[in-house]
Amino acid sequence: MQHSKTLLLFAAFLFQGCTSMFFYPDRTTYRTPEFYGLEYDEVYFDSKDKTRLHAWHIYPHTSSAGLIFVAHGNAQNLSSHFASWVWLVEEGYELFIFDYRGYGKSEGASELKGSIEDTQAALEYVESIYKKDYVVCGQSLGGTLLLNVLAQRENSKIKAVVIDSTFRGFADITSDKMDQVWLTWPFQWIPYLSMSRDYDAMDRVQEIKRPLLFLHGSLDTIISPNNSWQLFDAAPKPRELWLVKNADHIQAFENENIRKDFLEFLDKEMNYYDTHYSRMRIYD
Repeated sequence: MQHSKTLLLFAAFLFQGCTSMFFYPDRTTYRTPEFYGLEYDEVYFDSKDKTRLHAWHIYPHTSSAGLIFVAHGNAQNLSSHFASWVWLVEEGYELFIFDYRGYGKSEGASELKGSIEDTQAALEYVESIYKKDYVVCGQSLGGTLLLNVLAQRENSKIKAVVIDSTFRGFADITSDKMDQVWLTWPFQWIPYLSMSRDYDAMDRVQEIKRPLLFLHGSLDTIISPNNSWQLFDAAPKPRELWLVKNADHIQAFENENIRKDFLEFLDKEMNYYDTHYSRMRIYD
């Protein structure tokens, strides 16, 4: 099954160079915050081209410790992805999570440029309703979308940027997948000819002027942790990389020590960071 998916991707990129093949949305509602006894708002706002987008603004039971903005990963929609962030809501943080076009209740069809514009629109909406500093998180594909937006805007209200299990670039991740299958191994150079590098995270991360935290699981078979290492190495300081042993794709936050240290990370004042700060940590 995995081989057939790889061959399908290879065929698409060979003839089209089509980044829309990276998107796997659905419109099923898997679970709502009510399952966890959490209050939330159903939010709707427009993207740049007037595509109507859907989001949830989820509230803690206590007074708010701050807001976390989430650009979720590929496949399914926000109703499956939000569950991995519930622990932060239980720790007192508000959560804003949205769906790109074609996902869940958001209108339109999935494609890269539009999804980047959707991420920009979501940030603009948050800043229209939330007047304090906040933290932004991008997971997997969402990390690439988020970095593309942050590289092109003024981010004074963003306290820090968290990038979890994100790939270097679209041609890179395609070539990596082709390298894993003997049928496509001889052709792994083709994505570099057929795919645009205009939206690669490796280029965008160099333009981010906020503190950066990268996370990755050592057992990630979807996106190699080497991607986060290279993004970390290319990123300007201040920056951190947390590598989590025995964690798979976007599973770093399941580690209790990661959760503890992340709560401390969220509490740091901006003057904690300086232009020379760079650290890598490995978690058991």
